[in-house]
Parts: sequence; C-alpha cells; structure tokens
Amino acid sequence: MSFRLPAHPSFVPFRPSFLVAFLLALGAASRSAAAEEVSPTESAAPPASSSAATQPSTEELERRIDELDQRLRQVARPVEAPSPTSPKPAPTVSAEEAGFGITSADKQFKVRIHAQLQVDGRRFFGDDSLRDLDTFLVRRARPTIEVTLGGLADAVITPDFAGGTLQLFDAFIDVHPFPWLRLRAGKFKPPVGLERLQSDNNLVFTERALDQDLSAQRDVGAQLWGDAAEGIVRYEAGIFNGAPDSALNDVDSSYSKSLAGRIFLQPFAPDSLRWLGRLGVGFAAETGSEKGSAVPGAASGTWLGSFKSIGQNTIFTYLVSSSTDTTQTVTALHRHTRLNPQFYYYFGPVGLEAEYLQEKQAVVKNVTESTATNSAGHVTLAYVIGGDRTYEGPRVHHAFNPATGGWGALELGARYNWLTIDGGAFPTLADPTKSVAKAKAFGFVTSWYLTQNLRFAASYDQTAFTGGIKSGSTVADRKTERILIGRLQVGY
Repeated sequence: MSFRLPAHPSFVPFRPSFLVAFLLALGAASRSAAAEEVSPTESAAPPASSSAATQPSTEELERRIDELDQRLRQVARPVEAPSPTSPKPAPTVSAEEAGFGITSADKQFKVRIHAQLQVDGRRFFGDDSLRDLDTFLVRRARPTIEVTLGGLADAVITPDFAGGTLQLFDAFIDVHPFPWLRLRAGKFKPPVGLERLQSDNNLVFTERALDQDLSAQRDVGAQLWGDAAEGIVRYEAGIFNGAPDSALNDVDSSYSKSLAGRIFLQPFAPDSLRWLGRLGVGFAAETGSEKGSAVPGAASGTWLGSFKSIGQNTIFTYLVSSSTDTTQTVTALHRHTRLNPQFYYYFGPVGLEAEYLQEKQAVVKNVTESTATNSAGHVTLAYVIGGDRTYEGPRVHHAFNPATGGWGALELGARYNWLTIDGGAFPTLADPTKSVAKAKAFGFVTSWYLTQNLRFAASYDQTAFTGGIKSGSTVADRKTERILIGRLQVGY
C-alpha cells in the first residue's frame, strides 16, 4: 500500500499541526503495508506483544497534535524585547585647582568647597617695644562653601577661625540671570578698594597696603553688578549699611544707609585684543550718613575705625574718653565719603597695580562738628619667573615636579605706600602722642609658588612715621617699624 501527496500546487498546510498529522499518518500506513506482506507462517505465530495495545488511539493522536500545535505557536511567537531605558546621568565629582565639588549632569546644580589657610612667622627689627610681638600665628583660616542652584543663583558662606575667634566674613546670595545683570545681597566686599577686592590668596604682598585702612573689609547690603560689552565694562551699584574704616560690621546703628558704586573699564578684554595684555582703569565711590554713639572707654560704638600698620599694630585712633565724661569721645556724625581711582596693567609676567583712596569723615565731639580728610595710596610692581601675573594671582606654567623639570614659579614684588591723616585732627580729634599723622612704607617680597595652590613667601616692609609718641613734653616720631613676615599658604 502506498500513500501519495496530492500533486495540486495549491496544497499548503494551514498550520504546523497538519505537517505533524501527515507524518503520523505516513508512519501508520507504512506499518499497515508491512503487516500485509508477512508470510502466513509468521502471521500464525503469536506476536510477542499486541500492536493494538501499543497503537495510540485517535483521541490520543488529536490531543498530542493539539499540544504540539500549542508549543509550536509559542516557539514561533516573536519575542518582544524590553524597551531600552537610558540610565540617568550621574553627577560629576571634581578635584582641581579651583576647589573640590560635585556638579549635576546638566550643570545646573553645583557644590564647591574652597579654603585659604595662611600660617605666618613674624619678626620685628629695630624697636625693642615690638619684640614681644615676634610670633608664629595662623593669619587666616577660611573655608568657603559655594552652592549653585538651578544655574541661576549662587550662595556663598565664608567664616574665619583665625586668632582663636569665629567671624563671618562672607554670606551672600548672587542671582545671575544674565552676565550683564546680577544681584548680590548679604555680607560681602563693597566696591571700594582695588586691592581690597582681591582675594587674600592673590595679593603680591603678605599684607595689604596702608590705603586699605580707609576702606571697609565687609558690609551688608544689596548690589547690582555685571559685565557688558564683551567684558570691557564692569559696573557695581549698591546700597549698604555703611561700615567704619577697616571694619566688617553686621548691623547698622542708624536708619541711614550708604550708596556705593564702581565703573571699571578693561579695553583689552575682547579676545582679539588680549595680546595687548590686561589693562584696567576704574573709579569707585561711596557716600552715606553715619552716626555713632559714645560709650566710656569703648570705641566699638563710635562708628569710627582705627588704622593699622603693615605689622598690624594700631597707629591711629580717634579720641575715646576713658571716664564717664563722654563729651571727650569723638563719634561719627553725618556724611562719610570715600573716593577711589584705581588702575592695573598686566602683560605676561609683569604686573603693575596702583590706587589712591581719599575719605572725608564727618565727626562730632562735645556738640562740635568737624570733618577729617584722610588719604592713602600704593603702587605695587610684580614680576613672575615661570608664570604670568594677573589680578587673580600668578598663573604657574609648570608645577613643582623635579622628575619632569617643573619648579613652579618665582614672583618678585616691590611696593611703595603711604597714609596721611588730616592735620586738623590733632590734637582735638586724635592724640598726637598716640596716633601718627603720616606713614610712609616701602617693601619687597619673594614668593615661590610650587603649584597654583601652594605658596612660600617672605616679605620685608619698613614704615616711617610722623608723630605718634611723646618724648618729654613734646611730640616725637614713632620709631620706624621693620618687619619680616614668612608665610606658608594653601589656597584653592
């Protein structure tokens, strides 16, 4: 018996089970044909086992066919790959010269940690009365936390732990929707004083010049500022509590406020003119009404600052009564104005900085009002071997690494600075036997920047004074101050 497939070309199984049924039928037909060809002798012999007992029934075949059909359908079903999900970008952790920080993948949120630590050794020469001031000290210990929120605002907090006391130096929020329009509010440096606006890490000398006695260290207020015309113009305009000279008060003692502003031009700021160097010319001013109070034996409430030498010794103070008679105490009253022309020029390794600062301070003593006009200034010249000089500090070409031939950068600096007190301040506003009328200083400094962040420095400053001590029954000149300062500095 034979089984043949239809020859018609339209015969195509509709599902895989037809193929299985066909193969099973073909096997059954083959077994039937083989049984018909067996000899009578063989057929008469009883089989070892009955074929009917082992032959599956029709229902069993159909059940198996259905199972195979279901399995084939599952195998043939296309596998649906899971939709790929992009991993969320991870924040970036950075550790570099500018500080340590974490930045979000879209760069809209940042946390940066900065710090400056200065350890000094100080030695006075030529004046035995200053020998007790020879000392090692931590001059500054200021960590800074800076946070950027949504790419729109920065928040900065800087305390200072030096001297065994805690002071808050910076605490402000800076909103910057555009480079030319920024709003800063909180406690920060007002715009008067070119050297004052420099970071302590970036100064040529270890201590600021004498003219910084006439500017405030910090003030509390709000300021609009920004850069325009490709950085050619920088402006600052703010309203502040008003702070005494060389002070950093947190609150105002009266309702009146001070207005301050600065215009600073950098004509070579565009990239096409950078080869000409960095030239900056500006003018800053501040004016406001201030009012102090007389407390016996205390100068903190007078709203008048004291002036210090480069060795941080007090060289001028207004009169403060030590008795209960406060009529002999001088206090601030009404107008206080500061004027500040400023200039710098940097070209490669050479840097030149200069400024002049004049103040008119209205005061009162025993209902008698007067105005003291004080002035100061400085000129600083610097040259960097192995780097470039900028307002933001030297730029070291090759960090210290003897294996690669890098030795860092060596900076040499020289400075002349002066301070002049209004002659009318003596003897009614200041005691000429305790406060100098003039101070003139010159100095030299050598700094070795092993890296951008590590500095060894040694500076020598010599300051001559007019007045300031009593000799017998007359006023004499205070002894010349000669100080050598060695410093190890880390800043990032």
